[in-house]
Amino acid sequence: MFIVPLLLILLLPNPAPLQSCNPASVSYMIRDEQGRVLSESEVKSVAEQLPKEIGDAGIWTTEVSLADDGKSYYWPESVDFEKGKKQAALGFANAKTCTMNLTEVTLKYHEKQMRLIFKLDISRTQPDRRMVVDSLPFQEGTFLLDMSARGNETHLIVPAEWWKKLAE
Repeated sequence: MFIVPLLLILLLPNPAPLQSCNPASVSYMIRDEQGRVLSESEVKSVAEQLPKEIGDAGIWTTEVSLADDGKSYYWPESVDFEKGKKQAALGFANAKTCTMNLTEVTLKYHEKQMRLIFKLDISRTQPDRRMVVDSLPFQEGTFLLDMSARGNETHLIVPAEWWKKLAE
């Protein structure tokens, strides 16, 4: 019964190659005005105010698994994921093309707006396809993520200090 469709696919002149890849994703840890990482319910409240997609990135709530050093994290597929400290995060991902162009997002929290300009282009071949980005304490303004100091590290958190406030 399943042999006939399989044979038809295999006998096609140019069958489409099967694609499998890790999604391109960014997990953004949101902090409140005092610098505390938001809880899962608070992140969900922020996410519900956003469109379902920004550019080619879908949006959802997720969690990250932080290593004891406070500077690195575990990928969800890692056997070490369960031993890390879990933190709620806002997720941006593209699993359709396995690439992502994350431009900007404006978050609203406690009647304040924080515009974040990521300017991240994640390709299929780069090693850091699943980034975790830390945030500044929530505040009014527009901020640009300066990734110029980033090397080829794949499991290091992008520190909050890399956000630069833009003049308004």
